[in-house]
Amino acid sequence: MDMMSNRPGVWLLAIGILVGVIATVHGFVEPIPMPVNLDECYQFRTRNLSITAIPSQDINMFCITRFLYSTAHLRPQRPISNETISYAQELFRQLLSQYNPEKGHRVKRQLNNVRQEVRTLTRPQWELFTNRINMLKNFQVGNGMNRYDSIADIHRLVVASAHNGPNFLGWHRIYLLLLQIALGGVPVPYWDSRFDFRMAEPTDSVLWTSEFFGNGFGSVTEGPFANWVTPGNSPLIRNIGNDGTLVNDDGFNAVLTRTRHQEIVEPSNNPMFSLEGHHNGPHVWVDGQLSAPATAAQDPVFFMHHSFIDYFWSLFRQRQASLNINSATDYPPTNNPLQQPFAQMIPFNLRNFHGYSNYFASLSRYAPSPTCPACGGSQYLECVGGMCRSRVGMTPGGGGGMAMAASFAGMGAMSGMARASVGGPQRARATVQQTGPLAIGGRFRSAFRDPRTRMDTLPNAPENRARRSTRDTNDTRSSSNANMDTSQINRPYQNTFVLNGVANASLWAFVPVRVIFERPPEAQFESYLIQDGKLVKSSDMFSNKNYTGFTLEIRKKMPATYKKCHVSGSGASKVYVQTDGIDYSGRYKDYAVVDERLPISSSMTYVGVKNPTDGAAQFYMTAYDSCGRVCKPQCLINGLYQPCSGAFRVTSSFPKMYGLTFEDAIKGIWKKGEGLNVDPNGAGIPVTFLCEIQYSWPWTQQSSQL
Repeated sequence: MDMMSNRPGVWLLAIGILVGVIATVHGFVEPIPMPVNLDECYQFRTRNLSITAIPSQDINMFCITRFLYSTAHLRPQRPISNETISYAQELFRQLLSQYNPEKGHRVKRQLNNVRQEVRTLTRPQWELFTNRINMLKNFQVGNGMNRYDSIADIHRLVVASAHNGPNFLGWHRIYLLLLQIALGGVPVPYWDSRFDFRMAEPTDSVLWTSEFFGNGFGSVTEGPFANWVTPGNSPLIRNIGNDGTLVNDDGFNAVLTRTRHQEIVEPSNNPMFSLEGHHNGPHVWVDGQLSAPATAAQDPVFFMHHSFIDYFWSLFRQRQASLNINSATDYPPTNNPLQQPFAQMIPFNLRNFHGYSNYFASLSRYAPSPTCPACGGSQYLECVGGMCRSRVGMTPGGGGGMAMAASFAGMGAMSGMARASVGGPQRARATVQQTGPLAIGGRFRSAFRDPRTRMDTLPNAPENRARRSTRDTNDTRSSSNANMDTSQINRPYQNTFVLNGVANASLWAFVPVRVIFERPPEAQFESYLIQDGKLVKSSDMFSNKNYTGFTLEIRKKMPATYKKCHVSGSGASKVYVQTDGIDYSGRYKDYAVVDERLPISSSMTYVGVKNPTDGAAQFYMTAYDSCGRVCKPQCLINGLYQPCSGAFRVTSSFPKMYGLTFEDAIKGIWKKGEGLNVDPNGAGIPVTFLCEIQYSWPWTQQSSQL
């Protein structure tokens, strides 16, 4: 049952604050029906599923990603140069020289190196890989493109033909082999993100330090990929842990219980068995370029993540072999003409079914993922509770850290050694000095999301100030680092500002959004009333149970949330609001900070959409809270806020309900003379998201014929 129908007075009062006296307006930012294929995905995924079974954000992430893949051809992109195509074709010819697709056997064998989990590489192995990557980044192929970005651009050609179907597995296997050829045969290591998922705080992993991938927040300025500039003139951006999930053991093991490819490829009736579905989560978790299909391969983490997915697939094929199933002939049937077995594998001279070949599988060799007790002998991994997990990393030169010098005795050759630099016009690589033990101490849409991607909450109070998920008592952070506030609430969100392949803030306009947030039932705060000189510990003074008209109807079956839904001591939490272009290519995300203590609180944020001065644009807007609940949009229609789909059309008509700059958007809402207005001008806020405890799926059943 819709919660608004249970408490109409509460929400009418809350929305009434926004409306005030609003004249009927036309044009500017107007609601439109939801695109039909996005609507169909929501309906298909929830047809026989209760909102009590899975958090709504799981469905939301999956369907938006699927929509972007399936409609990529409708959105303009930066053109792919002839030089890029020529370079890719040359790499492909080198691969074909080792394989006769008609006879299905090798001609000669060169790519026989074994891929290892990245944390088990020796320093020379890791630096050989990253130096070769940087050589590609600095070798021009013409038309302003370099070899690495040319390889990354190939991924843009196959957004529809190599995703959301059985060709996903084979195409990306070939793609990894092409990169391996470009690297001179150096194997692409794999990132087993289960090791990070098992941590108390995955964003603290050693991978997000200069020793491995570089910093995980904002523009990448540390590590081997420091100061990279991507096509479109945007720096390499990451916002790790704000959404999505890393691969976890439950999902990994579930896929390996299946026996046929038909059970693990899209479309899948059960997301738990979808290998592509599990693959989407880390793309979203890392964020930045990696989160968007058109730009994902611009971050080298893409290839290490896909190397792990390919390793994952190799284990599935081993299971098939043990059951006398020939993986090479187990290509599933599909209704998608681009992904049918005999369709061309774009842009290669192969058929899709060739990607399942046992020969290409033989070129993709893997060392087993490390296990306890030795964890591959890696000083970057530790065995806890019978399972390997990543050690915590910190910035070199930072305080705290573990006393691990003894375990790094074998790494003395690296002490004081500057990393080799291969800087060039595309980047200015940072040189990292080590003056002692290695600095280890103390950070597509998917159908899954890690509960620790909180969007986030603020642990300003001690841990026992609020009832929350149990922290892992075996966390390896030092006592000095354990109290540092590294939560998402203190991390600004960095957008790429890439629109139709070009990174430029002037291409964007900014829309004001109001978020009205209802206190979740799991939130409890130790702020007590005092009566007759005594603390009444049975009473949380902020609880909505203490206020007439605000009492939640607690039912036996509440809407599903993430099991480790986090509640902070301060009550501060982020609600993210995201826009995705419908007829343009671009994503923008920002957040509103709400107060979980109060029965109802409200906040503002401003999100980017395509600047309509060069023509009207359509976009889809969604919002979600820290526990995996999608918020309901209410749009300004003829002077009143009414339920709507979340899809919009923005035009240059007057009066505008957006700003051409972030500052203009704020000034369009708030007026300051001698003092601030008590409340913003409701006529300028086109959408309000109601983040309430609801008992039905949050998407309005409206569709268009996009």
